[in-house]
Amino acid sequence: MGSDRPATANRERREPSWSIDSFAAFWDRPDPAMVPAVLGPDVVGRWPGEDEPVRGPDAYTARLARLLELLPDLRLDVAESATDGEHTFIRWVMRATGLHGPFEMTGIDRVRVRDGLVVENVIVYDTASFERLSGHASYDPDHRLHDG
Repeated sequence: MGSDRPATANRERREPSWSIDSFAAFWDRPDPAMVPAVLGPDVVGRWPGEDEPVRGPDAYTARLARLLELLPDLRLDVAESATDGEHTFIRWVMRATGLHGPFEMTGIDRVRVRDGLVVENVIVYDTASFERLSGHASYDPDHRLHDG
């Protein structure tokens, strides 16, 4: 005879796992509280213009939270992607409102994933364009550039 338990009770609970789809979903409605679940304990984030990488889930999440505080309506749309082994390349289009009004720009994330978790992310974009369009320094999201 069959069990009275629903079929879903027999399924294993799935742990969060990073994917291109989860990247796109996050940037459609960014919430820093969702980030740590897909980060490895030794995650390294490399942002352009910063001398040192961000290390560990807390620092990585704080870096994203600062960016979202600076540009609360920031969204990234996945324009293209490719995967080669543990590396995924995502070309994205950023849309946000900076000190000078709405802007759009592109960039690339090169994400290294191990066991479904992000262990490294190298973010690449034109820092001069970001600074000009947003009015903020890319290497220090708390610093606002002054009009000349």
